[in-house]
Amino acid sequence: MTGDGLTSLPVWAVLALCALVNQVLKWVTYALTRRDLALAALAQSHGLPSSPAAVLTCLLVLVSLRNGWAASETGFALVFAVIVIHDTVKLRVQASRQREVVFRLVETLGSAGELRTHVADYLDPRTHHPIHVAVGVLFGGLFALAFSGSSG
Repeated sequence: MTGDGLTSLPVWAVLALCALVNQVLKWVTYALTRRDLALAALAQSHGLPSSPAAVLTCLLVLVSLRNGWAASETGFALVFAVIVIHDTVKLRVQASRQREVVFRLVETLGSAGELRTHVADYLDPRTHHPIHVAVGVLFGGLFALAFSGSSG
């Protein structure tokens, strides 16, 4: 599939491809950073780039380019993207508070042993950071622009 073939894909196919490419990019980023395979990154929505932010921004850009800003589909995609992205950023604040409490509890356990290692993995500060959401938004927007075609 080349030329117009890629730009004429249905929206759902572009979104699925965006999600797939986003997860592979995330996996590569984490594998290089951690210097291991980091296979868990293939299935997580949080991290760099944020999967919900990338897919919803891709949806918004695609729908707006294909149907225009006055279309009801664009309005729905905009509201949906803003709500989910806002909640994603707010979730990080609550998750950070929860991680701090759990970490304090584990630190107070004298016989925590291997549990400390597992808790440290769950307390990864790279989860749902606003920068990761911003990178997801940028990635999703650029991905949609690559598949927008000349119509719009």
